[in-house]
Amino acid sequence: MEFLDREMMKRFMHSAPVNIFFKDTECRYCFASAICDLVSVGENGSIVGKTDLEVQKFPEMGKMYYEDDKKILATGEDSQYISEFPMENGESLYFEIKKSAVRDENGNIIGIVGIVDNVTERVRLEKKVEELSIIDDLTGVYNRNYLKYRIEEKKKKLIFPFTVIMSDCNYLKEVNDQFGHEYGDILLKIVAGTLKEEMPEDSPVIRMGGDEFMILGNGIAEEKASELMANIRKSLKRKSKEKIPLSLAMGSYTVQSKDFSFDEVCHEADLRMYEDKKRLKADESVEITE
Repeated sequence: MEFLDREMMKRFMHSAPVNIFFKDTECRYCFASAICDLVSVGENGSIVGKTDLEVQKFPEMGKMYYEDDKKILATGEDSQYISEFPMENGESLYFEIKKSAVRDENGNIIGIVGIVDNVTERVRLEKKVEELSIIDDLTGVYNRNYLKYRIEEKKKKLIFPFTVIMSDCNYLKEVNDQFGHEYGDILLKIVAGTLKEEMPEDSPVIRMGGDEFMILGNGIAEEKASELMANIRKSLKRKSKEKIPLSLAMGSYTVQSKDFSFDEVCHEADLRMYEDKKRLKADESVEITE
């Protein structure tokens, strides 16, 4: 087989299904098989001779790429990640970037070779599958998987004060026992719908399992949480029926800054919810009749 000459090699690289690029030891582009619309090209329509600090339209992303290049040149370790590029229409494009150090015959690092692959459709499909996995089939609110997949992302976007509200349906067992699970399911649906109606949009409602619900109150102070819980109780009382008595035991705990343990906050809110349940049992005596 004949060796490819320089021009033929370029044709092969420009025809590759992914974008191929080379960088020198100063993190400057030496070659790119395709120029993305998301970078700023020079007067000659090229990014050759420039670093990501100069070409990326998102400065923070350009800084991250540049620092990653410096690390590869210093350590020789490969790098791989997926970058999200937000678009004006509210959607995002996703690109997978893989980079490796290039060495000469003596083992010295002389540059970086990398590829950029548009994985937008794959990531969007994965997000759809994930979204389905975090929704409770019965009530339509989030399920426990939300805490597994989204809580770290949620923590980065918290607005303080932040409040966790824990709640527990008071009469689900009685309704299930006397009228059947069909009525119990209706009870859970009404409760979940009411929680969503009364809480701000940025405060997700999570069904933790059975008749327990958690609310992540973003930017909700203690006083506001008390007001919201009172509104929820009033709304449930209005919707309550003979076969479907609607009542929640609720407890909340508020933190003022990011220096907190999420598990401890949930535990404290849970304790307050159980104290509320004890008070309700002492104050109320509801008889469900057919």
